[in-house]
Amino acid sequence: MSSLPQAERTQDSPMDIQKKRQNKDLVELQGLIDAHFECRKKEEEELIALKERIEKRRAERAEQLRIRSEKDKERQARRGEAEKEEADAKKKFEEDAKKKSALSSMGSNYSSHLQKVR
Repeated sequence: MSSLPQAERTQDSPMDIQKKRQNKDLVELQGLIDAHFECRKKEEEELIALKERIEKRRAERAEQLRIRSEKDKERQARRGEAEKEEADAKKKFEEDAKKKSALSSMGSNYSSHLQKVR
């Protein structure tokens, strides 16, 4: 048997034991609730950070696409200008060749005319 007197052993009545157990369970449950909400808070912060990163990446990508599109338009415009200049130069060359041909034929006709006259 225990060395405690009978009065001290019976001091913890079944109601006191039940209350202590309920308090212990309540403290444990409150700890679990607090841990759960801390975890939820962390996850919510991570989710917000993820959404911000996604939105930032989306904006960066849209900007990159806009810049690329502008560069492509500029490149196509330069290419179009170069092709137009090339076509103009070719046309001018052909016109100059026609003029030279016409002048040389006129000169040869004139020469032959002079020879006939002599």
